[in-house]
Formats: sequence, C-alpha cells, structure tokens
Amino acid sequence: MIFEVLYPLYNVPVLITTFGVALVLYYLISAFFSPLRDVKGPTLARYTRLWELYENWRGQFEHVTVALHKKYGPIVRLAPNRYSIGDPSAIRTIYGAGSKFKKSDFYAPFGAPSMEHRDVFSEMSNEKHAAQRKKISNMYAMSSLVSYEPFVDKVNDEFMTALADHARNGITFDLFTWMQFYAFDVIGEITFGRSFGLVEAGYDKDKLLHAVHVGSISYGSMAALIPEVHPWYLWFQKVVPFDSHWRVVQRTLVREIGARMQGSTTSDRKDFLEKCVELSKAGKMDDFTINNVVGSNVGAGSDTTGISMTAIIYFLMKNPHCLQKLRDEIEAAAKQGNLSSPVTFQEAQKLPYLQATIKEALRLHAAVGQILSRVVPEGGAQIAGRHFPGGTVVGVNAWVIHGDENIWGKDVHEFRPERWMESKERASFLEQHFLAFGAGSRTCIGKNISLLEVSKLLPQLLRRFDFIFAGRDQWTTTSGWFVKPAIRVKVLERSDRAAQGVL
Repeated sequence: MIFEVLYPLYNVPVLITTFGVALVLYYLISAFFSPLRDVKGPTLARYTRLWELYENWRGQFEHVTVALHKKYGPIVRLAPNRYSIGDPSAIRTIYGAGSKFKKSDFYAPFGAPSMEHRDVFSEMSNEKHAAQRKKISNMYAMSSLVSYEPFVDKVNDEFMTALADHARNGITFDLFTWMQFYAFDVIGEITFGRSFGLVEAGYDKDKLLHAVHVGSISYGSMAALIPEVHPWYLWFQKVVPFDSHWRVVQRTLVREIGARMQGSTTSDRKDFLEKCVELSKAGKMDDFTINNVVGSNVGAGSDTTGISMTAIIYFLMKNPHCLQKLRDEIEAAAKQGNLSSPVTFQEAQKLPYLQATIKEALRLHAAVGQILSRVVPEGGAQIAGRHFPGGTVVGVNAWVIHGDENIWGKDVHEFRPERWMESKERASFLEQHFLAFGAGSRTCIGKNISLLEVSKLLPQLLRRFDFIFAGRDQWTTTSGWFVKPAIRVKVLERSDRAAQGVL
C-alpha cells in the first residue's frame, strides 16, 4: 500500500528524463526535416535558442552577426526558426510599403506591462499598429517639431552651463552618460513640461533612468529571445510584492497623468501629455493609450538620442579634419546671419555637412544591434534568393547592411560624411539602405524628435567647446537591444584654448 502511494515519486526522475529526451528528439527531428536545414550558422543555433541568448548576454551581438555573415553569406541561422538576412534586397521585401510581414513576438517583452494593451513599438499586428499610430502620429510629425523647440532650448542652456562647469573644474566624465542625461531631460520637458533634473543634479537622482534601462531595455533584450517567459514574469510581478523596475516607471507615469487630468500643470506650453489630455476629453484617446504614449517616450526616448550624440562627437574627435569642416560650415552660416542663438531646427536642416555628419555617425554606429524581427506571412516568401515558409522569423541587422561595401564603397569603415553629398541620386540610394531608425511603416516614431535634439545641440556644442579624450582614445561598447558606448572625455571652452595659444 505504502509502495503504491510512493511509487509516483520514484518515477519523477524517469518523467524528467523522458521529457528531456522527447524535447531533444523534437528539436533534432524538426531540424532534420526543416526545408531550411541547409542554412548555415552556429551548430548550436540549429537546435536551440540558447546560443543566441548567450551571445546577446555577452553584449557584442552586433559584431557577432557581422562576422557570421562574412563567414556564411547573406543568410545566417540565429536560432531554430530565426534568420538574419544580409542581402540588401530583403529590406524592401520585409519592411517595404505593403509588406505583410508582421513583427514577431520578440517585441512583446519591450511593451507596457499589459499583454492586452500594447504600445506602437510592441504591437505585432500591422493593422492594430496602423490604427494606433494614426491616433498619435501628428504629435511626432515634422510639423509639430516647432512647438517642441522651446523645450529643447531650455535643456540645451542647462546642458551648456553644466559643460562649462566641467571645463572650469577640469572634470572628466563619461560622454554617453551625460548625453543620456541631456536626452532624458529633454524627454521630460517634451512629455511632461518639466525635465527630470538629471543635468542639473549630475546623476540619476530618482533612479528612473536606471529603472528604464534595467526594466525595459536590459530585460526586454533577453526576454525577447524567449518571449514565453514574459507572461510568467508579469504574473510574478502581480503576486509578489517587490518594487520592480516597471513599477518605478509606472509610479511616475500615473502621478504625472493623474495630476494633469485634474487640471494641474507646470507649463503653459503644449507638451505631449497636454495633447493627450485634449484628445482624451474629445473622446479620441483612452487611458491606456495615454499611458502608452508617455510611457514610450520615457522608456525609449533618451537612448537613441544619447547614443547618436555620443557617436557623432566621438567620430568627430577621431577625425579632426571633419570636425574642422563642420565648424567652418557652422561659422560661415553664423556670419551670413543664417544661424540664430539658439540654433533653430530649420536653420540646422540647411547645413548640409552637419546633416551628412549626423547620418554618417549613425551609419557607423546604429543604435540597435539586433535584427528587426518579422514573421514571414502565410504562403511563404522569396528572400535573398530562396523560399522561406510562412511563420519563419527573419530580419535585417543595420550593422550588417551599413557595413556592405557594395552599398557604401571600399571605404565603408571610414567616417566620411562627404559620401552623403556626392549627388542627389547617390544620397537617395544610400537613404534606401539607411536603417538607423528602422524601415518602412514601423520606422521609429520618435525619429524626428531625436533629430531635432541632435541638430539643435550639436552646432552649439561645437562652437563653444572642444572635446578631448581623457585617457584612452577608443571607446568600448556593450549591447542588448541598444548598442551603448562608453568613453571618458573632458571639455575645454574654445575661448580659453585660444587664449592659451592652443588653437
């Protein structure tokens, strides 16, 4: 009798072993009979997602992907049903107008902590995404940027003051950290009508930036490769009373939205939240959408800009002849009365070498280091010369395309802004292969705001300061979803350098 009761316990190891063997057989059989079984890639990637998960955890996945394409060609296996495509023609097929390729479940863990109410970034359905984007696209449109310029100007002044203090006191600092402080404060101004005060404080005083990084970007980039765990994590957050990073962010959002809905505001300018409130009162936007809009700004609004500004300054430091050419353009525009103080976005757009410099830096260091995952539609599709069955996950990595000699030339690895200015036809061709902000209908919705910040701040920085390496002249990078750089620098006021006879 006792044996009959305990017998199932004796069988636990057997059950575990049986399950393990069945799982292994499943992957082996699936790999053997797959119509894509001959696609090359790391051996382990043929059978499990653990290889990609591990390489992503190591933090250099963009370089790993580039190396794999050099070794195996235009199609590389990253996981049992996940492929990186290095053929430029795939951009139009996968992301072009009218494409039926939807986002894969890779994006689910990046969204708001709700499986039912996804934001425009994590929404996988093309139809639902289009409907959501239509509601809010005007807020991010070029025509709306002029209303955000006072917000940017305010933080620009604060940032210039902070750098002047660094110069006076000989302070060395991590360039990306401070560029992200700047970008995060601008997002605060644009979204809530007030900055988060990081530039003034000189550190992440409320741990909000840390919460965004850990709770969204770091977690998202790992969970995205095993999205089945995400619902369990959301459940765990609900039943276990711990202060998750998502809760830290949500407290800020709920506080700001609640105060504004009650009529409280610290600004007489129309920031994002105010526009959302107006749409809500008109019955055109619900509470979930408001939370998603402001949450998306806070969650991803500083990384791309911070990375971009760091990359631009870094490459100009490494290429002083380009720096001088850009300064000459800026000074010429100022002498001709075509540059205000502060610089307007419209004026900055008319500086061709400035805009070429921005694009070239983002080409050499795209913010995102992974493939932009999409699902092959039902019926399959012809990509890079072969047929992919419906349901297969495919994507293009900007780092692979941006390093293609057939597109950019033999000097593909050189920082040369002039390549964007050779002719209109050439520039148009390059634009078709420029993936720094994504591609197609799912292009980063905040692209224009990021370009607004960069275009306005850069001329002011270069006119007033010199950036100098503090120690090593080579940055280090680490990636998950975003490829974040680290490089220590110091700044000198250019007037001081001239007085010292340095210039």
